[in-house]
Amino acid sequence: MKQFFSTIGMYLLSSCLCAQNPIVSHCYTADPAPAVFENNDSLYVYCDEDMNVPGVNDFYYMERWRVYSTVDMVNWTDHGVAMPRTAFTWGREGTCWASQCVKKGERYYWYICISKPNDWRHYIGVGWSTKPSGPFRDARRQPLIDTGTGGDIDPTVFIDDDGKAYLYWGNNKLCYAKLGSSMLTYDTSIGKNGIVEVPLTESAFGGVKVDDKVVGKDCYEEGPWLDKRGDNYYLIYAAGGVPEHISYSMSKSPEGPWEYKGVVMSQQNTNSFTNHSGIVHYKDKDYFFYHTGWAKGGGGFNRSMAVEEMSFRSDGTIKPVTATHQGVKALCTMNPYIQQQAETLNAATGISVVGDESKGVYVSDIQTGDTMRVANVDFGAEGAKSITLRVASEKGSGTLVIRQDHSRGKVLARIKIEATGGDKVWEEKTFDLSSVPTGIHDVHFSFLGSSTTTLFNWDWWQFNEFTSAIEAVPESTRSASSVIYNLQGIPVKSPTKGIYIKNGKKLSIK
Repeated sequence: MKQFFSTIGMYLLSSCLCAQNPIVSHCYTADPAPAVFENNDSLYVYCDEDMNVPGVNDFYYMERWRVYSTVDMVNWTDHGVAMPRTAFTWGREGTCWASQCVKKGERYYWYICISKPNDWRHYIGVGWSTKPSGPFRDARRQPLIDTGTGGDIDPTVFIDDDGKAYLYWGNNKLCYAKLGSSMLTYDTSIGKNGIVEVPLTESAFGGVKVDDKVVGKDCYEEGPWLDKRGDNYYLIYAAGGVPEHISYSMSKSPEGPWEYKGVVMSQQNTNSFTNHSGIVHYKDKDYFFYHTGWAKGGGGFNRSMAVEEMSFRSDGTIKPVTATHQGVKALCTMNPYIQQQAETLNAATGISVVGDESKGVYVSDIQTGDTMRVANVDFGAEGAKSITLRVASEKGSGTLVIRQDHSRGKVLARIKIEATGGDKVWEEKTFDLSSVPTGIHDVHFSFLGSSTTTLFNWDWWQFNEFTSAIEAVPESTRSASSVIYNLQGIPVKSPTKGIYIKNGKKLSIK
């Protein structure tokens, strides 16, 4: 699969601030479930990873779920494999389908669907973690929803203002259950043993499907998403059969009755015959997440997440959303003078992001010809003089080329990465830049070296406003406060004239 993403590089990474959709380009990601958590500045999106290889793993083949986060909507941090299929000992290989994560109390609950061994049907399980980026583990060691009737996919979870939680799901059917206070059980006193099946009527969903034919102007298919704005509850879903578009219904209660309102995203040239959406409010804006087959080598079984701004009319109805390659605008610039994770990316090709939050996440599988980019980086008026890298290399056979704006832009540095003693033996080194970037730019990274080996692993980077003759104070030994250090990294209470370090930047006292 790496050959697909290497080919994308010359197109996606060739110009400054080019197409933002898909939002992740170094692997295939589907069924986005966005989330914003209280007292957290980031927007998170939870997804499954499409791993289809024609002739090898045909159809939908997913072995893990991933988490991405952003603070600016254009650079996304890959948090690695937040929950592998093996977290569920009862789960079947390659069947890690759509999911959604919510927070209650101090825990994050990630509702997923997965098949059992020797069983084509899906069942709904739940993982949990104390961190939004995981890693997550199986909270029940058995399915939460285990009807065995088929169609139990695409769980969406919503916690109302009164603290009551609802789980909706279903393909060619729509069901819900009221979750208990633990989020790991449901109320069995309603419906059929706790499961309520919602009638798929014309008034509720625009029409019905009979023998795979739509009777009416629309119909519910799968992929429900339950949300609330003001006093209105929204049920957004994949509709109309296959190929799918996105429609929605509204209600004054999370239990319905639902009233069909129309199409949110019509069928468009997204190169994917399915769609799966989620909406979220973040930093005074509303965003609509969906998936496409736009990435190189992509299609109906290798999909990629995308995002658009969305808006509501005064009566609460949703204005139609158009899929675009441009995506959304940046909410802020990136600060290059603090540690930025190498796996925080605007676009990338060829590389892999490995690990999890308990073991460490980093960029790996770097080979000659691979590329990475971060967008909207603000170097300020004085600009950067050097860059500090944390890398690990077994053979020291790679060169990192840093350019301004795009793959043919001004060269900021050519850095030979020396051997560190092993591919997990990490070293931090500072290198001078050959050109000083000022103002706001994209930063393009490319890699040169042996065509047959992995060049090095990369953990983080940080630009500096001083040269390598003044070593950057390691993050672990400095404070984000007003503490001033001398050039040996020792705190100085009453500095005299000279050069010092404050918050990782050069400070000249005259």
